[in-house]
Amino acid sequence: MKHKKGLAATLALCVSLTAGGASVFAFTDVKDEGQKSVVDSLKSKGIVNGVTADLFRPDLALSEPQGVQLIVNAFGLKNEFAEASAQNKISPDTWYADAVQAATQNGLSIPVEVNPQGKMTRELFVILLNEGINTTGNYPVIMKYNLVKDENKIGKDAISAVQNLLNMNIIELDKDGNFRPDQSLTRMEAASMIFNALEFVDKHGNGGSAEPTPTNPGEGQQAIVPEVTMTKVDDKTTKVKLSAEMPHPGYGLKIDDVKLEKDGRAIVLYSIIQPDPDMMYPMVITNVTAETDIPTGYTAEAQPSGK
Repeated sequence: MKHKKGLAATLALCVSLTAGGASVFAFTDVKDEGQKSVVDSLKSKGIVNGVTADLFRPDLALSEPQGVQLIVNAFGLKNEFAEASAQNKISPDTWYADAVQAATQNGLSIPVEVNPQGKMTRELFVILLNEGINTTGNYPVIMKYNLVKDENKIGKDAISAVQNLLNMNIIELDKDGNFRPDQSLTRMEAASMIFNALEFVDKHGNGGSAEPTPTNPGEGQQAIVPEVTMTKVDDKTTKVKLSAEMPHPGYGLKIDDVKLEKDGRAIVLYSIIQPDPDMMYPMVITNVTAETDIPTGYTAEAQPSGK
């Protein structure tokens, strides 16, 4: 598999991610046994190193160049051309120029200007990580919509990556169900995501024996309340349109019934059309709609069927 070349690479994360010594002994400042296992595994494969021979500094924020270098190391991405691409405004003399070019040539969404002092945000890292995984092949993914409390703060180009990596069990939300897209990523958080990503590729890539089975995401979808718009057709009829954003084009929206209440409400009962479990869909946010007519004078209100 393609990423295994990266596992054997001797490239180390530069600046705060590089340090002397190739010892795989545990770092003294990584106390949690699970974290020790993750860091030591990645260090033994040449993907990360400590700030010093003894210190990993797990809570230190990752910079943009360091994050790019980490993903390049993990998936063995190569810079096949000596000349730097005009797409990225960086000097070829910078320590991270080769990593940026390797990532760009492999289709990763590297910022035009990589800030050497800029902190790697959680949002940018998951975009690059998702794209890095895609360089190793295509994988079946559970078609489940995950409720993310702060999804409105996540950029549209990152929502698919967040949903995808949640379904791969590569990333997780905090205890409140938030992703925190604008927060900087720590070295330990990045290491854990990379470790989980490589575990996923090892398990489900070419030659892997396990394939996740698509599941019914009905309960999660009920958290989505469609937007309701009303357009008067004539004195007797008003058209009601329900619209909602779904995680990919496999989902649909269906109006099951309309209940006319004495208080002037028209309760529009809807359900989510589930994706075909035998089909693979691109994780692209898709707007779906459904329409019906109600008598003019009623106010439409959407409710999931069975509520």
